[in-house]
Amino acid sequence: MNAPKAFSTRALALAATLICIGSALPARAARPPSAAQYYRDALAIMQRQPMPPFLTFDTVLYLHNHPPTIDQYRLRTSDDIVSTRELPRGAWELQHDKGIDPTWRGVDRLVRYGLDIAEAQNAKQAAAKSAASNAPHGIKTIAIVTAVAPQDYLITDRGAATCPDGSPGHALHFEAIHNKKRRLLTHVVVESATGRFCEMRFSVADSMVAVGVSGYLALHFGERAGYWLIRDARFVMGFRSFGLQFSKITVGIAVRKIAAPASLPAVDFAPSPSPTPARGNR
Repeated sequence: MNAPKAFSTRALALAATLICIGSALPARAARPPSAAQYYRDALAIMQRQPMPPFLTFDTVLYLHNHPPTIDQYRLRTSDDIVSTRELPRGAWELQHDKGIDPTWRGVDRLVRYGLDIAEAQNAKQAAAKSAASNAPHGIKTIAIVTAVAPQDYLITDRGAATCPDGSPGHALHFEAIHNKKRRLLTHVVVESATGRFCEMRFSVADSMVAVGVSGYLALHFGERAGYWLIRDARFVMGFRSFGLQFSKITVGIAVRKIAAPASLPAVDFAPSPSPTPARGNR
């Protein structure tokens, strides 16, 4: 009669011992995310980045053996209208659907549509109409959307890397397997501390009669005026004819004097009045 009781006592003691041993073993390290998951997570974080209601900034364009060209920009993000002028004496002009946008929204169009400018412009116009109908004042946040076509890429983990500002990062390499004319992303570095993209690189290729163009566009991000924005870019293009490269140019673009004012006068984004014709031409 006492045997079952003794067996039960020994079983409980053994179970307690195993539990104690298990609790003393080191916890198994969590499996690191896959390369595709790194990409998805970084996209989600970038899509949640706050958007300034307005931006003012200068772009400085550097081309070898040419003096730098400086343009001044004013961007209203509620309807994506850009007013720009070339310094020092250029007149202000409105640019619809083709102005520079150093926020993630501008980069997102490149990720989604590549160099398909027409489709990107249509999407930009539709988004602007939607935002203008109920645009709140102050800081806005881009709507969170599904990750941008990770299935269209073969994504390879390249391990530890360094962001342009020297902070630790993690590199991923991309090879398009579908929609190759639109999926131009080839390389990213994700900032380890925040999960944001700090560097992105896109392939650029085109062909004309007997001439081919290939190169890349590299974008570098940083904290500016309290927002995560493009701080500079590099555009490298090589020209080939019958398989031989005969020319190469490198264009550097620096974004400077960035400010995010709470408001700008509406007149800054109003179309310029048409010049009054001379009396003799009426």
